Amino acid sequence: MTRLYLRIFLTFWCISALIIVTSNLVIHWRDVNPDNYLQLPRSDRDYDPGRRLLDRIAGSAINRNSAQVMADMQGMPSWSIQSFYIVDAHNEDLLGRPLPAGAEQLVQRLNPSHPSDKLLVENKRLWGRHVTLNDGKSVKVITLAPSSGDIVWQLFISNIWPMLLISVLVSGTACFFVARHLARGLSTLQKATHSIAGGDLSVRVGQRFHRRRDEIALLAHDFDHMTARLEKAMHEQKRLIKDVSHELRTPLARLQVALALARKRSGGIVERELDRIQQAADYLGDVISDILALPVLDNGDWTLDDTLDLAGLLTSCVENFSAEMAREQIQCDYRRDIDEALVATHGNMLRGVLDNILRNALHYTPTAGSISICLDTSAAGYQLRICDTGPGVPADQLEDIFEPFYRTDEARDRKTGGYGLGLAIAQRTIALHGGTIIARNRDSGGLCINIELPQLVTPADT
Repeated sequence: MTRLYLRIFLTFWCISALIIVTSNLVIHWRDVNPDNYLQLPRSDRDYDPGRRLLDRIAGSAINRNSAQVMADMQGMPSWSIQSFYIVDAHNEDLLGRPLPAGAEQLVQRLNPSHPSDKLLVENKRLWGRHVTLNDGKSVKVITLAPSSGDIVWQLFISNIWPMLLISVLVSGTACFFVARHLARGLSTLQKATHSIAGGDLSVRVGQRFHRRRDEIALLAHDFDHMTARLEKAMHEQKRLIKDVSHELRTPLARLQVALALARKRSGGIVERELDRIQQAADYLGDVISDILALPVLDNGDWTLDDTLDLAGLLTSCVENFSAEMAREQIQCDYRRDIDEALVATHGNMLRGVLDNILRNALHYTPTAGSISICLDTSAAGYQLRICDTGPGVPADQLEDIFEPFYRTDEARDRKTGGYGLGLAIAQRTIALHGGTIIARNRDSGGLCINIELPQLVTPADT
């Protein structure tokens, strides 16, 4: 039962109840019912509650016999029969009550030739009418204005409230099913939208609306068309990445051959530089291989078939950037509370993640700044924090920086920023390792990247 469902249900129900109650009130006050279609609404001053009650009782009694009139009076609430009297041929009330002052005089004046009259007694107006019942017997109806309120209104409420209650309940039941019918379709679309947001582009909802021909059904078909286009575009994008990666393998292979020839001809003079080139080429080859395997990863066929010491890998990465940090006068506060942090991995992807995050931290940290690195345990396994003292990222873009090809305003220029793939690859890699990666701004300035990876579970641990 969603908020939209409740809004639709309560709105329909309130409108229906308002229409039912209002229409009954108008019928009562304006006398616009089928029985009075020849009678214009009375608005003269002489049409007081006593006169109005007289017309209603006389109109009802004329279609009944004396026994029915007696039964009706006996079945009425005690507060209502205090405002009228029905007198038989012996000038006695049918219920045996004493007549009020002036009523006997008014009764004597009523007869078939003079059927109605009124009398003012002690500032109290009495109304009377001679009525012939359907069994031929005659009675005289005497009414007087009630001391408080409108007796007709009170009788109307007393008689109509069960019908109003039933009508409101019936309308509520109808509104319940209408609201459920409308909200069910929107709820289905909402769940499908959440599935798409979670990465499942294969979801379709059109089949669930095949019996409907309303706007929601049309929206569902448009939704399917949209998801189909998105799924096709995503597949084309992956195929493009795969094709580009295939094309990159050829120049990479040439680079490897040229590097091998350079080693032979250098005589060991530039061996250190060639080792760095070899390391970069190997990393590029691993990245290309993993990109080519991305469609397989989506199907869950990617396995963590290797073991890596995260502490040792982090130490190696920090040493690789030590020369650049020294050149920029950047201090590195590297702390770890554990000597060994074994995690399950696949290939060399975690090295690329750490290299990319450290390079970003080094890039955005100003000269004479500092970078803090901390590795410790957590409830999920191992936690790694890499924080810089750069400008940080706007709060509303902390999640967007993990989207492919997304760069903040400070990194739009390719001379100062990358292509927006590093953190996207990092997030995907960490997710495939069963971990999480988030970004947050430091209170003192700068950006922190928090990574959590599950601890390697060995057979001895289980």
